[in-house]
Amino acid sequence: MAYVLDPAASVAHEVRRVAFERVDEAIDILANLDAGDDIEHDVHEVRKRCKEVRALARLVRSSLGDEFRVFNGLVRDAADELASIRDAHAVLATFDNLRSSGAIDAGGDLDGVRAAQAAVADEATQSVRGPDPRVERAWQLLRDSRESIERWRVPDGFAVLRRGIEQTYERGLRTLRRARRKPTDDRMHEWRKSVKTLWYQIRLLERAAPSVLEAMIERLDGLAEALGDDHDLAVLVAHLTDDPRRFGGKRQVKRAIRLARSQQDDLRRRAFRLGATVYAETPPSFATRIEAYWTCAVEQGPELLTAGIVELARDERVRSTPSASHDSASILERERKFLVAEPPEITTEGTVLRQGYLAIDRTVSVRVREATGEGCTLTIKAGRGAVRTELEWQISDEQFAAAWEHTRDRRIHKTRYRLPLGSHVIEFDVFHDDLDGLMFAEVEFHSDQALAAFTPPSWFGREVTDDLGYTNASLAMNGLPSGRPDSTDPPPAGEPPARATHA
Repeated sequence: MAYVLDPAASVAHEVRRVAFERVDEAIDILANLDAGDDIEHDVHEVRKRCKEVRALARLVRSSLGDEFRVFNGLVRDAADELASIRDAHAVLATFDNLRSSGAIDAGGDLDGVRAAQAAVADEATQSVRGPDPRVERAWQLLRDSRESIERWRVPDGFAVLRRGIEQTYERGLRTLRRARRKPTDDRMHEWRKSVKTLWYQIRLLERAAPSVLEAMIERLDGLAEALGDDHDLAVLVAHLTDDPRRFGGKRQVKRAIRLARSQQDDLRRRAFRLGATVYAETPPSFATRIEAYWTCAVEQGPELLTAGIVELARDERVRSTPSASHDSASILERERKFLVAEPPEITTEGTVLRQGYLAIDRTVSVRVREATGEGCTLTIKAGRGAVRTELEWQISDEQFAAAWEHTRDRRIHKTRYRLPLGSHVIEFDVFHDDLDGLMFAEVEFHSDQALAAFTPPSWFGREVTDDLGYTNASLAMNGLPSGRPDSTDPPPAGEPPARATHA
């Protein structure tokens, strides 16, 4: 699910959901880092997840007590383990950006500076191909941070979020004033971190008032990008200053530093002007405004499209067509999954399903499915855990057959039974062929509150909602985790579902 809190759901549930999702995604990326084709991108994604979840923790810091210090330290240290890999490529990209902007002419005596930095970046990438203690430490720190999330106790209601957003805004205003008085690299970096945190936190609250907050998020993103470029230029200058000989000598380095500082002057002039607009309010008034948006969303529901009669009618016609019939409810799939050893007696007739995967990339998959008596579908699923994005379209038998040919070695075959359980429906799957003997019980929910309140019946076994090894996509590609499920007993209270270990 997206990095955003749902005003219609419990604040405590939403905070923990986002925290688990972000940390788990970072853990999964690190577990497969040395097998990836784009290590620099993967490192960036891990560090981004770390920043996102730290901003979330800051938003509810007042409720976490000492647990905030523990969690923040673990995630910060994990990101720091990867900083040298990221910085090497960021500095090279910054140098290339200077060239593309015209600040540095292609060719000439600065080619040596660029070539030396390219070598540094390549060394950083090659160091991660194979066992790397930095990656191992980062992975373990994030595993430890997940245990910290288990201990979070966040109250419901906006009060805790209001305190967090006010503190973040106040910190940004304070660091902006310090940077204006004396714009050193360190002070600009402190302001940048405050802006980034506010950007992440407003993204979390976007659903409260998209019509207003989307524009604010865009402004904060632009401001953070300018300050990020300023920081990368500062890192470039530091690298050149520390070892001029490696970068072609003092003359070339001096020229490169002069050009970098000139670019910083321009970026800072623009950033200070936009910052004056972003931080034009007092922290209490800013927090009050955001709280008012959230209250409106809780009491009156999400914002609706508004326009004239013609525009609204046209939009309704577009949304009612088969190719565009995905509202927010149908796009999000809320589901919990459990292993089953001894199902109850089943008297209903099942539906035979065969499905194959056209593409699988970590937590994103594209599949085609044929269901006896129900037709064929093409489905995209993205995300992990209980709440995921799901997009689905009906396709013809001919289209299914054409796609099926491209799913070899990525197929599953099962029979699905639909069993009533109060206001819910259990989808009970019995697998065949190579997965013979595997049985799942899945339950879908219409809201996050219903998902959190669900009590599984006694015949349900171990929950595997968060276990990537038991997704249909993983089963189609890899078969059963470790051969077969070794236990269908529920885990002890408070124990997270089993997860893939780091190789």
